[in-house]
Amino acid sequence: MLNIRQAVPEDLTAIVELYDGVIDLFQAQTGNVGWRRGVYPTETDFQKAIETGTLYLGELEGRLAAGMILTQGTDKTYGEPPWRVDAPDEETAVIHTLGVSPAFSGRGLALQMIEGAVTLAREKGWRALRLDVLEDNVPAQRLYQRAGFVYIETKQIWYKSTGLANFLLYEYAV
Repeated sequence: MLNIRQAVPEDLTAIVELYDGVIDLFQAQTGNVGWRRGVYPTETDFQKAIETGTLYLGELEGRLAAGMILTQGTDKTYGEPPWRVDAPDEETAVIHTLGVSPAFSGRGLALQMIEGAVTLAREKGWRALRLDVLEDNVPAQRLYQRAGFVYIETKQIWYKSTGLANFLLYEYAV
């Protein structure tokens, strides 16, 4: 069973190694460069997330197996999509940078991380989890749909790592 916990500063080196592996595998399998070493996600991104208490790690067999950032409030880059859950920012959260170590792929850990996010959302009284997925990241789209997320709309969003690109917005009613 995956143990999900908040990251601490001592985890930083292992987190960077985990995500470097995720980036390399994803690019090799898909040719997609949505995440790029040194651009996003970076050590600085993870350091900030640790400091703000928003980075969560999944451990399995005593090793770091997965990670995600979970921030309260809806990302302002989403604009005003037709969310199904009408909730103020303090009752919503966004899942960012969900990744599973290539050494643990195919074991359902991404789904377990999402389930952990849902549990945390319930504990915090959040009513909706939201996220965005690159238009050509079909495996992630399937994962989120399987986890119960509902497609809301496709939106052009500019991120440093992707430039202007189409992202699918999803929502989960907690």
